[in-house]
Amino acid sequence: MDKLAIYLRLSLEDADDKDESNSISSQRVMLHAYIRGNEELRGKEVSEFCDDGYSGTSMERPGMQRMLKEIRENKIGCVLVKDMSRFSRDYIELGTYMNQIFPFMGVRFIAVNDHYDSRDHAGSTTPIDTAFQTLLYDLYSKDISVKVKASFENKCASGEYVFGQAPFGYEKSRELKNTVVVNEKEAEIVRYIFALALRGNGSTQIARILNEKGILTKTQMRHPERADKDGRMQAWDHVSVRAVLNNRFYLGEMAYGKSKRKSVGSKNGIAVPMEEWKVIPDHHEPLVTPEDYEKVCLFRKDADTSRKGEKNPLVGKLFCGGCGYSMTYKPIRGKNKYRRFECRKHAVLQIPECCTYFSADLLEETVLMMLNRELMVRGNAVKEKQSLVSFQKSCIVRTEKKIADCKRRKKELQAEADALYESYACGRVSAESYRQKADSIKEQTIQLSAEADAQGEELEQLREEYRRAEEDMKQIIRYSHLEMLTQEVVDIFIKKIHVYKDKRVEIMWNFRENGKETE
Repeated sequence: MDKLAIYLRLSLEDADDKDESNSISSQRVMLHAYIRGNEELRGKEVSEFCDDGYSGTSMERPGMQRMLKEIRENKIGCVLVKDMSRFSRDYIELGTYMNQIFPFMGVRFIAVNDHYDSRDHAGSTTPIDTAFQTLLYDLYSKDISVKVKASFENKCASGEYVFGQAPFGYEKSRELKNTVVVNEKEAEIVRYIFALALRGNGSTQIARILNEKGILTKTQMRHPERADKDGRMQAWDHVSVRAVLNNRFYLGEMAYGKSKRKSVGSKNGIAVPMEEWKVIPDHHEPLVTPEDYEKVCLFRKDADTSRKGEKNPLVGKLFCGGCGYSMTYKPIRGKNKYRRFECRKHAVLQIPECCTYFSADLLEETVLMMLNRELMVRGNAVKEKQSLVSFQKSCIVRTEKKIADCKRRKKELQAEADALYESYACGRVSAESYRQKADSIKEQTIQLSAEADAQGEELEQLREEYRRAEEDMKQIIRYSHLEMLTQEVVDIFIKKIHVYKDKRVEIMWNFRENGKETE
């Protein structure tokens, strides 16, 4: 049998349970005690896989996925869990693994508390009592999900704040559980933003004023260790200002029911229309009056917030070389007579080195020219490497031959060992002579196995290098002499583009060598 795997899981629902037997440490102790008490399992190599805080209704758990990967690689021969619900609470999913996948892979499955060992049911389907048990786990999980959701909504309806972080300007109370109170330092900034808006300043102007005065952002105040990630300066912008001016939480309202789950255990939610949100007025101390909010609120229910117009394939790949922030695409619309990219932070940061704007037509033409030139250079390089490709092929053939020779020699040694044993059994060879020759054969077999493994790794590496070279050549041939940029082409070949104030363009390619070119 290959190594054993013990799988431990504790969901958030289990964590609320006072039953200590559900804890990760208790599961670990139980399973190791079971292994020590089982003569067949004792002494085997044990690997541990753990998911702490994950629901059993979905198999998309990091620990579970690592374990299944090793099972697919034939590294694990037996899986032990405290009970079936630790492995999965989905009746259909659990049944599929117990009756089909694990038997096919030759993996033994043991659920200690359920007194289930797949070895005792070899060649048969899951017994009826076990089937009912897994069904009960599934129903229990769905029941728990409904109860948790109902509990959450009841708490919200009664005015409890059971969400994560409090909005900027507030904090969770240290005295009263599930309540929010005003954070005066942050609230002062919120009131100042509304005051600036009431004076007629737009969101970009407000952001510029906040940055000029050195007023800290939410990230800088709450998470100073994350304030300057990626070497970019954290600053206010029109988006963060609008997020404040549009937030009705500052009126003292608390809204809930903004999204709903797709299914039990799903981490992805579906947005609920704003008019269907559940709102509790006078929930907490407001920071602005309804009259002031209505004067400056930028959001209107009847406003069309959908983004219209064409998309540009360079969006998401293009960054300002001055400040490091992404460039925004501006199509022909309204006052914009020309397509262009703009630095989205220049208006508020006013960094002199920023590339304030770049013509979209000129940039696309430049990138296309640089890409065609890069493909031509790489194409010529690949052609010049034809001799290298031939050498790679000969290396692959030679390595395959060495592996075949190792296998042939091992078969010969096995036949020699069988003949030797037969001579020993018939009394034609003494015990001492038999032992010496048998040890010699064993040593040669071990050396051949090691050599075959080494040659196998080398062969895999050679094949991968050859495959990559062929892929690169196919891509270069397919996309040579491009006449226009497409999303597919940009995604395949370009990793990142930086543009500078002097109109320089610097491209980081998506090739494996990860080269960089400046124009």
